[in-house]
Amino acid sequence: MAKTKNPTLYLTELDVTRLEGIASRAGTAELDEMLDALLERAAIVTPDQIPKDVITMNSRVICALEGDAEPREWTLAYPDDADLAAGKLSVLSPIGQALLGARAGKTVDYRLPNGTAQRVTIVEIVFQPEASGQFTL
Repeated sequence: MAKTKNPTLYLTELDVTRLEGIASRAGTAELDEMLDALLERAAIVTPDQIPKDVITMNSRVICALEGDAEPREWTLAYPDDADLAAGKLSVLSPIGQALLGARAGKTVDYRLPNGTAQRVTIVEIVFQPEASGQFTL
């Protein structure tokens, strides 16, 4: 059930449902706008249809931040589970929003809260729940 003909990213139905729940509980216009912008450019598919090279919620990824000498390993987490010190990056952070639905090997742009433009390259997806048959993680 693709939402757009030529999507720039893919999201699972479960991830969308959970993100919509977070947005409705938060009740902020900013979060609603972020989610709307994400959904506008996404193909929404069942978990078993998500390509294995796409970052989904709870995926563990290795990323190279522009300007950093060493790549970083993060797990894309829901806000309540986020802990940057433990490598759990909130999906609601600017970089988390940029990574969700992006593909391995791609470079994505995002803006920090202060407006500074940043780039990150997805070096590898170490773990994607759907690729290992974990459709409800």
